[in-house]
Amino acid sequence: RLFAETLAIIVNGELTQLFTGHGVASRDNYDQRIYAKTASLFEMSSRAAAMISPVNKDTVKGMQNYGYQVGMAFQIVDDILDFTGEQSEVGKPVGSDLLQGLITLPTLHYIQDHPSDPDVILLLDGKFNLERECMLRLVQSIRRSDAISQSLSEAGKYIDEALCALADMPVGIEKQALEDLARYIVDRRL
Repeated sequence: RLFAETLAIIVNGELTQLFTGHGVASRDNYDQRIYAKTASLFEMSSRAAAMISPVNKDTVKGMQNYGYQVGMAFQIVDDILDFTGEQSEVGKPVGSDLLQGLITLPTLHYIQDHPSDPDVILLLDGKFNLERECMLRLVQSIRRSDAISQSLSEAGKYIDEALCALADMPVGIEKQALEDLARYIVDRRL
């Protein structure tokens, strides 16, 4: 049942993104989208692993929270890498999410800090797919702005919460591996 519920969340998230997610500059929309797209899978995987282990219910809840927090951070970092990574390393052109009309956290931060940027105005007016040169300029502006560091800071907060979720877990190689994985999420550089 847990797997079926998570699959439904993922499918609904993908359908929502496909039909309504383009050009929407809303933090709530973004958070819902990355939960559905990524964090729900991490959350379910962590919870399921704990459920089949000899642990108490508090540990299961802690692992579920850990998965949620790591999943949110993972997707934020992935969205950052969409601006900072190289095409040969990330497997898609730099800024491809924005060029497809997907507004991710770095873009949201840039919009908030630069509301009068003419390219932001075009984006918010829904002309992202008509003005490719504007979007390419916007990608470069975001790369040079504080939006990247602001987004990375938010990913770091999710990782801090993930590590706190492990507080009741007994010390051992399993806990250390989970802590190392969480830290790797924000340290990865492609």
